[in-house]
Amino acid sequence: MSWLVIDAGNTAVKWAHSDAEGNRFIGTGVEYRLNLQPLAERLASAWRLPRPTAAFACSVADDETMQAIEKAVDEVAAIDVQWLRAQPHFAGRGPGYGLALINGYRDPLQLGADRWHAMIAACAKYPNESLVVATSGTATTVDCVRGETGKAALFLGGVIAPGFELMVASLARGTARLPLAEGRIVPHPDNTDDAIATGTINAQLGLIERVARGFSAELAGEGRPVPRLLLSGGRARSLFAALGRHLLAERIVTAVSIEDNLVLRGVALRAHAEAAAPPRPAA
Repeated sequence: MSWLVIDAGNTAVKWAHSDAEGNRFIGTGVEYRLNLQPLAERLASAWRLPRPTAAFACSVADDETMQAIEKAVDEVAAIDVQWLRAQPHFAGRGPGYGLALINGYRDPLQLGADRWHAMIAACAKYPNESLVVATSGTATTVDCVRGETGKAALFLGGVIAPGFELMVASLARGTARLPLAEGRIVPHPDNTDDAIATGTINAQLGLIERVARGFSAELAGEGRPVPRLLLSGGRARSLFAALGRHLLAERIVTAVSIEDNLVLRGVALRAHAEAAAPPRPAA
């Protein structure tokens, strides 16, 4: 059995073939939407082997991208894509990931499906811990989860800001003389490209650190352990290098780790947990 799990983002479609429990991936891949060859053709070519028996996806992409995904899945396996949205709560029933996560958003269904499934994966890996989940993609999101032994984890809320590339592009579009910078990140920029690159990464770092500090102080004031920080997305490693040491030194977080494919892992866990759920009794 091969289940295809898909993360349709703003600029790329990522996927993996999941094993029977949703805990391990058998091959992963990514296709960027900006390409001359139609997306559906590229995806179908990538997904022929192993032939999926089910397909599960979450999306923050446009309708055109979702239709391309559905077309590719139908071509290679003649099955429908099961689109997974955020939920009011998640209860994992499968082997090895008995967990519960409550969605604290005012309207739970308004929460981005990618953020929700990233938090499912994070809570599955670090049960009972409070977490700050920071993902750097087209947008940068920073979400706070309160963990407590013996109780459901609670997603309290989070922030959204433009990601690194989007910030750089907005400066080029919105100003007359600033370039689309490809500078270096340095302590004291002495040219415009470096100034933009350094200023933009510092804005990303400052956002994550501010959320982590605030949440840590809140937990410490309640006598709870401070949170763990998880970094995911394309710039996770550069953020880790700049953030990890001093946040740990100041005891703002208990640990900092890079977590690849959080969204895909969450989609796989949810799909397999729901498949393992007992059928509902007839009304």
